[in-house]
Amino acid sequence: MANTGLSIPMVNGATIHLLPGFRFRPTDDELVIKYLYPRAFHVPLPCAIITDVDIHHHNPWDIVPVAEREKGKHFFTRKEVKYPGSRRSNRVAGNGFWRAAGSEVPIYYKPEGAADDMLVGMRRTLVFHYGKSRSAERTEWAMHEFQLAGAGLLPHPMMRRATSNGSEPPCGCLEATFAKKSDGLSATLRAKRDSAPLMRIMVEPDSSWVICCIYKKRQRAPPVVIPPVIGDVGEAIIPHAIGDAREGQLHFIDFLGQPARNDPSSPHSCTIDPSSLEEGSDESAGDGEYKDGDGMNEAN
Repeated sequence: MANTGLSIPMVNGATIHLLPGFRFRPTDDELVIKYLYPRAFHVPLPCAIITDVDIHHHNPWDIVPVAEREKGKHFFTRKEVKYPGSRRSNRVAGNGFWRAAGSEVPIYYKPEGAADDMLVGMRRTLVFHYGKSRSAERTEWAMHEFQLAGAGLLPHPMMRRATSNGSEPPCGCLEATFAKKSDGLSATLRAKRDSAPLMRIMVEPDSSWVICCIYKKRQRAPPVVIPPVIGDVGEAIIPHAIGDAREGQLHFIDFLGQPARNDPSSPHSCTIDPSSLEEGSDESAGDGEYKDGDGMNEAN
């Protein structure tokens, strides 16, 4: 059967069909330069795989498909201030809120032919907490938030169509403004709009746009607790006498960890004559207990 590529379900119910072998795994600088930077200037993107979603109105598990929870799904969204005149961002989302974890990480990009890297963005990690602030429960959902910084916030020269008075809207998105009003424009106005002269102007990026990559963290395996070794390293002591061990203790030697001690004078050694172990004798039966009993398990 031929490979038909990858189908990615979108939040609005639509589906994007990617070419065979295609996977959307961009690096941090590619996200900022190829997607966030053009979006901030309202220019066409390489592809429409990143959709616009207001994450403040959704829980993360409601907008991230099950198939993409491990790798993460990217969204365009706008930052909101917490209060009018405040610089703090609004982190409320769905039935909980996003809380920052750790410090911001700078993102650098080296243009072709340039000598040095330049700062173009910042990446922040946030964790979703379910519930109210005082009784919120930390979840396994996390998010990488990418925003413009440094050279990414500098004005960029672009060709725009001028208005009737030769001015340009403050946001530099005259085409978007025309698109919203196109339904109410007459044929004469549309023709006048399309024939407006192009002007080269400096446009500032819309820094309210950010890219969010929401994913579910992997569950960590529970730690394995190893009980402390009784006695010397490499040996285990059985406190009760089984057989003819001296001083009421029988020592098993860790043959893989250290060489065996064959000194007969050692008070911790146990020497048995192999010729005396006949089939069916008590010594032979006792030796079988050492191999299969709890003593060997404790030694290992």
